[in-house]
Amino acid sequence: MSTNDKYFVVVGVIICLVIAVMSPFLASPDPDGLEKSAENVGVGETEPVIGSPFPDYSIEGLDQIGEIAALAIGIIITLIIAYVVAMLLRRRNPPETSP
Repeated sequence: MSTNDKYFVVVGVIICLVIAVMSPFLASPDPDGLEKSAENVGVGETEPVIGSPFPDYSIEGLDQIGEIAALAIGIIITLIIAYVVAMLLRRRNPPETSP
């Protein structure tokens, strides 16, 4: 990986973490979306088959800090999974470059 690529990845991770820190403060406390549409149609909430590690994108008892932590942990886990998949799919022998 070239130096420019490394800088690009580092800047991308920093931007993701800045968005994660800012989003709990900028997000609407009463968002329109799937839950609101389900309420309008009269579909009730059901118990999930598998529990979420961070329900409602938050860590219980930590308020906005819990939201920031849940988002940051999610970003880090996603990046680790993407890195592992990239390493598994990477070519074993890179093609030779022509002069």
